[in-house]
Amino acid sequence: MLKCVRYNIKGEVVDIKYIILICIAAYLVGSINFATIIAKLNSKDIRKLGSGNPGTMNVLRTMGRKWGILVFILDALKGAGFALIGRYLINGADNFPMAIILSGCVILGHLFPIFDRFRGGKGVASTIGVFIAISPIVGSVTLVCLVLMLLGIKYGFIGSLLTVTAFAIRAILLCQNSVLAIVIICVWWALVIWAHRSNIIRLIKGEENTLSIIKKKEDAPKEQNEEDIKE
Repeated sequence: MLKCVRYNIKGEVVDIKYIILICIAAYLVGSINFATIIAKLNSKDIRKLGSGNPGTMNVLRTMGRKWGILVFILDALKGAGFALIGRYLINGADNFPMAIILSGCVILGHLFPIFDRFRGGKGVASTIGVFIAISPIVGSVTLVCLVLMLLGIKYGFIGSLLTVTAFAIRAILLCQNSVLAIVIICVWWALVIWAHRSNIIRLIKGEENTLSIIKKKEDAPKEQNEEDIKE
């Protein structure tokens, strides 16, 4: 049945069975948690360290800067890779709606990984990778602004939310002719915001911890808030 079904996107048709297979692959790749893998390679259990959340910031705090940066890069590459596949390899160049569809599956896997009982990170690093893939200049500038914000106000999650919001706006502008892509972008944004709900509540209560990305030592603080993590 799938062989006879066609999906029209950007004025062309694609056999939907291939799209489904690539979406499944994107979800499975998104479900790979590099924070957990790198921690295990160092004989550690990331869920028993710091905040317990398997993401870039927890690795950065508990295992050191170099491992945190490595996790960030790998998570970003997950999103960027499938965004580029969708943008350039399906129906020609600049197929932004397909880039969003495939990378959206990656984010879904990152947030709800099948390999880890659907408990994942917060999706910011992978979103940044997608952002740079679909809009290199704006995405890169936004990343620089995020780093500068961390150096300034030191509330990591605020920079994360602003980054994801900037991505959503830019992505909608690039996909304004695709209702499906816009819906995915809005759901994407909402899920990442929801993942940071505990940070927002703590900020309102005046209990949110600050974060410095410049440390004198590689070792991170021993005590962390459970959800104070941006991925």
